[in-house]
Amino acid sequence: MKRFFTEDFVTDLHSHTFFSHDGRESAENYVLHAIEKGDKRIGFSEHYDYDCYLCGNDTPLCDIDKYYAEIKRLREKYSGKIEILFGIEFGYSDEAVGKYKELSEKYPFDYIINSVHLTGGRDYAEKRAYTSDNKKSVYGKYLEDVKRSVNADYDWQIAAHIGYPSRYAPYEDRTLYYDDYKEIIDEILKTIIERGKYLEINASTKCSAISVPDEGIVKRYAELGGKCVTYGSDEHDLRRYREKVAEIKEIADRYGLTLGYIKNV
Repeated sequence: MKRFFTEDFVTDLHSHTFFSHDGRESAENYVLHAIEKGDKRIGFSEHYDYDCYLCGNDTPLCDIDKYYAEIKRLREKYSGKIEILFGIEFGYSDEAVGKYKELSEKYPFDYIINSVHLTGGRDYAEKRAYTSDNKKSVYGKYLEDVKRSVNADYDWQIAAHIGYPSRYAPYEDRTLYYDDYKEIIDEILKTIIERGKYLEINASTKCSAISVPDEGIVKRYAELGGKCVTYGSDEHDLRRYREKVAEIKEIADRYGLTLGYIKNV
């Protein structure tokens, strides 16, 4: 059973290592760095992009058996020094849900992050995903996919980086604002709350913005009854370890939201 825990230390639940296709750091380096900083806990969440695989993309899938073996090795080696959480990030598509359900039942993940990265098989990190110059149209299509993802029938816990295209979009103002998509964002947030899931406040924006989602969406989550959120740096190497954690805690505190972590107990 997965439970949400809170404490003063803000746990980073969104970290990628060499087990992710785009990771640039070993899990052990993260652990050693966290211990040196005196941190209580770290959470790993390797990419498993079955959505990409189904589209014929050559993105390598995480070897979950090897990944889990490394987590167990590190837990044993650094027992008593730090707690290590075993998470995964699933890239959503309608067709991938069956595979994710199978994997969520097979492995003892502490938490599962549900993410939307693609439109029509194209990652929003790629220029070719922006076939329209109309920001409202592109972001609206993305949010429709997010709406389907939060209704997905597998055991996920965290809705990640809502507003993901804003990291890469070619628009002068890339931010995905609540006021521009009120109705569908309300649907998404209400579903997260009603299903007992959690909104992630993600520090990776690739611009001057503090977080994805934008603060207006976080505020609305609280207004609709959301109580708890998670923090994710979305780091792929140590340069961004626990980036902007203080600023994101300030956002959570501003709207009476509790930052916490999820553990399989």
